[in-house]
Amino acid sequence: MRLIPWHGQPAHVFHSLKPCDAKALHLGEPPKPRKGAGLVAFFSIAFFAALAVAGGPAPATQPAAPAVDEKLWARMTEIDARAGRITSLAADFEQRKYTALLRKPLVSGGKIRVKGATMRWDTDRPEKSVLLVTDKEARVYYPAQSTLELYTLDQRLGELAASPLPRLAVLKERFSFTEIPAKELDDSVDPAKFLALKLTPTDPALREHVQDVRVLLDIAGAYMIRAELTDADGDRTAIHFLNVKINADVGDLDLKVPAGTKTVRPLEGLENRPDKK
Repeated sequence: MRLIPWHGQPAHVFHSLKPCDAKALHLGEPPKPRKGAGLVAFFSIAFFAALAVAGGPAPATQPAAPAVDEKLWARMTEIDARAGRITSLAADFEQRKYTALLRKPLVSGGKIRVKGATMRWDTDRPEKSVLLVTDKEARVYYPAQSTLELYTLDQRLGELAASPLPRLAVLKERFSFTEIPAKELDDSVDPAKFLALKLTPTDPALREHVQDVRVLLDIAGAYMIRAELTDADGDRTAIHFLNVKINADVGDLDLKVPAGTKTVRPLEGLENRPDKK
């Protein structure tokens, strides 16, 4: 399904990754199991790193793709076909991160624009940042710190990151699909006009970080309006897309930074490891 990206996150996703998560993200290696705090990140969410695991080299023994209800698969395929005709997209977003460590959710928001193989997230609250993702790299700009961070994406991850969403064939290899009531994600919607899905990881490496992902799709528009990810520690990140416009003029997505901006590659040591050349 090539809908609004649930793996393209606001800029602080990269800033908040732990070293072993970053290692998996950029080198395609499955992270080692660990105790304590889970993956910090999507939409500040963990799903970007989870997709990095999915986008990396396939494990030697790949689990068999689970069976999918034929009627549900047919509906999903129809939506996917319509989504394939979307060439650009613009929307507002609001993200809420729920964790047992905090009484109130962490809230951020801004605008997302997608055109071809480029996605741009402009976060304007609680503080400004910009994330630009292409099939080659991710660039994160923090105006307050006058800093631009660069991250190289490997080929398979780049293909995932630059697409508004991995195609169904890719997702089917890593997740099982179950239809859930649309009202579980938004009690204000008409269930006849929206499809709600629960994606459960079948890939062992993915299950280390993700319990499940729930998405709410606009059937006619072929785009996602809500997504929720629950990570392995039970923390939940929810994102809501509003004022969605498809095939609209989204303007220039290029990221231009002021002269004097400091450019850094936080993962340069990992990206240039001798055994990865």
